[in-house]
Amino acid sequence: MFILTPPQLKVVDALSNGASMTAAAAQAGIHRNTIANWRLNSPDFREALDITRHDRAILYRDRAFDLADLAFEAIRAVLTDPKSSPSIRLRAAIFIIDKVSTPPKFEQEEPANLVDLLDAMAEAEQDRFAPPQPPEPAADAQNCTTAPNNAQPEPVLQMHNFAQKPETYRRSDPKTGRNDPCPCGSTRKYKHCCLNKSAA
Repeated sequence: MFILTPPQLKVVDALSNGASMTAAAAQAGIHRNTIANWRLNSPDFREALDITRHDRAILYRDRAFDLADLAFEAIRAVLTDPKSSPSIRLRAAIFIIDKVSTPPKFEQEEPANLVDLLDAMAEAEQDRFAPPQPPEPAADAQNCTTAPNNAQPEPVLQMHNFAQKPETYRRSDPKTGRNDPCPCGSTRKYKHCCLNKSAA
């Protein structure tokens, strides 16, 4: 259910009857830019206008189907008439060849309105970008066997939590500098005494 003002209703009604945007604005007594403002700022008017255009496109397509036989008869007359212009006969021939060589498209069921069409497109996009679901393990109670005792458990991958702040490492003893006296008790410097032994 749309909530539209009387001028908006006149515009939608005029467009549904085949009037152009300028003619619809003139019938409603408004400027053509007002319709553009309604399309930007009024969701109800925008949705009603989209549904009206969709219905009008279906109406024009049905009318074209009714005139298709007459159109092909006119093309046949042009192609078979030797007095026809060669350029016109060439265009008619190209049109027929293009229609014959183009495979037909399988028409899907038409949505009730444009809202259903947009919802279907949104669901298709969600399904396309949704992450794949892992397959569920098949539960077979009859063929269930116990793993051997020497079987190694499968390694579990642990994800590192980058959001957690790492703890600060603190030494239990003060750090010995390279030029400090060696803590072993000798009078030599640490770099000439026990530093190489610790590295080894």
